[in-house]
Amino acid sequence: MSMYYSVTKTQKADQPLNGIDELVGRIRQLVRHRGYERDKIVSAMLRRYLPNMGGAGWNGEASLRQVLTQAKLDQKSIDHLSANVVGEIHMAHERLAG
Repeated sequence: MSMYYSVTKTQKADQPLNGIDELVGRIRQLVRHRGYERDKIVSAMLRRYLPNMGGAGWNGEASLRQVLTQAKLDQKSIDHLSANVVGEIHMAHERLAG
């Protein structure tokens, strides 16, 4: 009997970023999280790039990618945003855990 397994590479929240596309992916993960509350985001820089409404139906990746690209962020800024997104994902989990 032969079994086939599908292998999918996933991006863990604690892995380092390699650019805008991965930052967009992490922001998507945050915005679609059930515990996402924009008004509780600590970083003003991150808040600039987050939509007002979140949820599983959010599909603003293309416009977010365009905004981030036009911002011409350096790697230090991307790393800063990444660290904040990771922290906010953890906080979203905490809000759900109560």
